[in-house]
Amino acid sequence: MADSTKCFYEILGVSQDAEEDEIQAAFEASKTAFEVLNDPKKRGAYDRQKAKENEKELKLKIQKLEKELEKKKSQEKEEDDKCNDLEKLKMEMGEIGGAGHFWGDDKRTEMGDEEFKKVLRLLAAGQKKVNLKFVYNDNLEVAKAGWTIQFKSAYKKYGGDGKYYYLWISNKEGGAQLKATAQEIHSVTGEEANRRKLQSENDGTRQRIKYEKVDCYSFVRFNITIL
Repeated sequence: MADSTKCFYEILGVSQDAEEDEIQAAFEASKTAFEVLNDPKKRGAYDRQKAKENEKELKLKIQKLEKELEKKKSQEKEEDDKCNDLEKLKMEMGEIGGAGHFWGDDKRTEMGDEEFKKVLRLLAAGQKKVNLKFVYNDNLEVAKAGWTIQFKSAYKKYGGDGKYYYLWISNKEGGAQLKATAQEIHSVTGEEANRRKLQSENDGTRQRIKYEKVDCYSFVRFNITIL
């Protein structure tokens, strides 16, 4: 046996559990390596080939990194644009228009479809707090930018159950979990009544807010927080 301080398994690059054919293949590979590296011409050709392969591999890695960097820059720009759009829309709408929460006496009339669509654009841009105002006999569904608002009157005369107002807010991914402070609003004075803090509940694939009618005021306002 040849004298060696290195493990024979390590020399051949195989494990101690290697089968005979695996050991044979490793031996043949080592023979080929010896024949090439022991010949100056063959070794030079091999080194040049390896250098080209390494250069090609390096170029591919650089290209991959450049693409990843470009993608990251694009995502950051998209996020910046989204933030800018959100801030611009918030300034344009203000709390009166539905951006953020609205507290205190509220002499606004109910929101219409176009106002609800602006609120939905806010939600799509990442806004978490909005306010919505409905008239008691509203039964509507408005969609924009992948988000949907649906409201159902509490009054039986308008298709309700006689007890609860219902509000659904959903997006393309399904129901958006939310909490709300709901109030009934007097149509003349803007006075608030029947304040309730509510949490959305599952309603199929959507989330629903259920608000009990108490004071029979003309308007219903929800200060919404998307969770």
